[in-house]
Amino acid sequence: MASATPARSLSPPPTTAGGRDGRPVIHEELRRHYDSLYDQLLDGRAARDARPGLDVGSGDGLTLAAITQGTPLSGVAIDSDARADWLGPDGWDLVRADAQRLPFADGSFGTALMVDVFEWLRHPAVTLAECGRVTDGPILIVQTDWEGLWFQADHRADVAERGREFVRAFTRGAPSDLRGQIRRSAAEAGLSAAEVSIASIRSDDLVQGSLAWDLLDSIRRYLVIESARVRARRFDEWRRDLQRSADAGQFELLLRRMVAVVRRS
Repeated sequence: MASATPARSLSPPPTTAGGRDGRPVIHEELRRHYDSLYDQLLDGRAARDARPGLDVGSGDGLTLAAITQGTPLSGVAIDSDARADWLGPDGWDLVRADAQRLPFADGSFGTALMVDVFEWLRHPAVTLAECGRVTDGPILIVQTDWEGLWFQADHRADVAERGREFVRAFTRGAPSDLRGQIRRSAAEAGLSAAEVSIASIRSDDLVQGSLAWDLLDSIRRYLVIESARVRARRFDEWRRDLQRSADAGQFELLLRRMVAVVRRS
């Protein structure tokens, strides 16, 4: 299993101005979405009945913190990489493990969570089968539909085309037909994807700390610094155009996430 800290991630940033006590800053645009994910994890149960939870591919724990911080849900967070920079919620044990061979007994967990990990799994059906073995309750799979990422600005056609170019480069290799892939993998694992829905997230904010701002930082870091696919000058010109549109009230971010509730058949 790949580590859950790839270039494409919606994890909240580490604490920035406005954060308190080392807690992560949660993007306001995602708060309702995270609250909905928490409710789906509980699956109509009290938090004590959903415990312990299993978080697969936790990375530094920021996404887990965004979903569960301040709630009584606790459990075990696993990742294939050893992490010294754990920023996740209190009450969760961090275990280094391969999700294809989980070191837990059958039915050890009341619920399981997998956020932006599905696309990086080498053998999704094997991982889902293991999660199904150790989990009595639902397995919640959340995967950003990166192909649907869109920055809209009321501007020139060449600016729009440049944005499409950069987004395509950033999302290259992202899975298509997510719904079908999740359903097929669940079936191979002897599970069923009982509920598959789309969460649409929109924002017209482009200010420091907003979702769009941090996403653009991530895209720039990947395209300009990590992969050297785009020259900094070209990217920064496009971002300035987006900012001008946002200042004029003519900017929108659109992002979709697939949310699947997987259960034992």
